Amino acid sequence: MKIKNIINSVMAIAALLFSFNLSATEPTTKTKKDMKLIIVYFTHSGNTELAAQKLAEVTGSPIVRILPAEPYTAADVDWVNEQSRCTQEHLNQTMRPAIKPLDVDFSQYDTVFIGFPIWWHEEPAVIRTFLDTTDLKGKELYPFCTSYESPMSEADATLQKGYPTLNWHTGLRLPASADKIKAWIEK
Repeated sequence: MKIKNIINSVMAIAALLFSFNLSATEPTTKTKKDMKLIIVYFTHSGNTELAAQKLAEVTGSPIVRILPAEPYTAADVDWVNEQSRCTQEHLNQTMRPAIKPLDVDFSQYDTVFIGFPIWWHEEPAVIRTFLDTTDLKGKELYPFCTSYESPMSEADATLQKGYPTLNWHTGLRLPASADKIKAWIEK
């Protein structure tokens, strides 16, 4: 009887140790609700700032504005003038206007929303400067834009082509309802 109790005890301890070992090796995966989110955006007229604020209301994320070192003037964004700054930055895709430093530790975030106005059917060069100077590898990236006419799809294509190693989600043109924003994030 004593040997039977010892064997049962040993088997119980072995089963307990085995279960601890299994739980230690199971991978932990984060759900979208567990991820830390941040919104970064560039705006010229203020429309993208309003969109970023709406997105923050829905997600509860902090907001950080990307500021060019040299602010854009009305003449700089005159897209019908071939010599305007935004036109020249579109024509020469290697141009990277300087931006002011961001006081953000992006290693603390899993998901980054990146907002901008559509200029020339794509993201402004300021956004490319941000992407070139910020380590976003391994992050979930959600671009969003503001535009009266241009769809987000063209900017999606230029972002994916220009930064193919980053984890892009399909972008969204704002404004949009809170329900549409939630559905976009949950895709």
